[in-house]
Amino acid sequence: DKTQCTMLTTWLVELYLNELGVLQDQGKQQDRKRLQKDFHDMLQKDMLKECLEVNSRTIYSLMASHGCVEDMVFFAGLMKDYERVINYHTQQSHYKEALQVLSQSVGSAHLFYKFSPLLMQHIPTATVDAWIEKGRNLEPKRLIPSLIQCNQPAAAESHQMQEAIRYLEFCVEKLGNRETAIHNFLLSLYAKLNDKTKLLKYLYKHSKVDSAVPYDARYALRVCNEVKELDRACVHIYSVMGLLEEAVNLALTFDVDLAKEVASRQMNDDSLQKKLWLSIAKHVIEEEQNINQAMKFLSDCAYLKIEDILPFFPDFVTIDQFKEAICRSLQEYNTHIDSLKTEMKGATESAKSIRADIHEVRNKYGIIAPDAKCGLCQFPLLTKGFYLFPCHHYFHSDCLIQELMQQLPGHQR
Repeated sequence: DKTQCTMLTTWLVELYLNELGVLQDQGKQQDRKRLQKDFHDMLQKDMLKECLEVNSRTIYSLMASHGCVEDMVFFAGLMKDYERVINYHTQQSHYKEALQVLSQSVGSAHLFYKFSPLLMQHIPTATVDAWIEKGRNLEPKRLIPSLIQCNQPAAAESHQMQEAIRYLEFCVEKLGNRETAIHNFLLSLYAKLNDKTKLLKYLYKHSKVDSAVPYDARYALRVCNEVKELDRACVHIYSVMGLLEEAVNLALTFDVDLAKEVASRQMNDDSLQKKLWLSIAKHVIEEEQNINQAMKFLSDCAYLKIEDILPFFPDFVTIDQFKEAICRSLQEYNTHIDSLKTEMKGATESAKSIRADIHEVRNKYGIIAPDAKCGLCQFPLLTKGFYLFPCHHYFHSDCLIQELMQQLPGHQR
């Protein structure tokens, strides 16, 4: 009978707890340990399993009333009440034991999300190891609250931030995570640590295709702008966003070669590319006063000519430095003018030939018999307007147009 079983089981638990309390008060620890072992063996008996599960709340209340915390934790483990066990260990500051229970529990993802913020504060390395071991069984996005505290100023002095980066890198590289929140947070940690090497490596790897960028480019730009010495990363992000003028202007403040690299990228807008190269040339001439390098641009870039950069030169500059470029440009213009003259000559001859053909056509005539009929409708030809072809075929105008309309595609009709 279930009722009798419940009463007997509860009574036995009460007796054990009373006796354990008496032995505790008397200081008989050895006797108490033996009795406690017998008590635990009794709780593990298969015949009592169902009864204990049904009446677990009553058993918890009895143990709590007697102050038997260890027995309550043991019983919670038997009932697979992992949350209660973990709560006990965290209250006792036994964080490693709490994480061990958490890692061994089955289907405990919700417990990871609940206790990870506390565990991350005290044992970050072991906590991240547990997360990595769980792999795809955990949702990285739901662990962000545990990682947020690593972004605080005090965390920079500890290894919490490094452990957070280790887990985020695992999510990105091993799990192939594409969630924007994960990528944004990883990027912000790189920036906060001023880790230029890892930041640039990340940006180059994940910015090959604009449409596939997994992070928020505007957020990344704002984060990098807040930290000094990340100008190179800002240039790359500007390029990803398609803001090439801003990228070139920023690059010119610290690395002309980087600006040239940005301007040299393939793009469909020739006018924009010319504008970028003009900005670089202007900077080199006016700010760095390096005329020789500016002249070198003429050979490196097909979009610039000597006349484009001449306005940037100082008023009193010797012509010797760019005499060769001017002569080369004049030679190119002469060649171009000769080419235009040849084209104009050919066009003139073609026009003369066309005028002669038109004049000849005007003087041509054909003889049509009075009883001639349209080649399409077979009605007398002379009854309305018609076309006479050199091959001696003739058709009414409207009949010919109607016939041609049938041969044309729909969009040309």
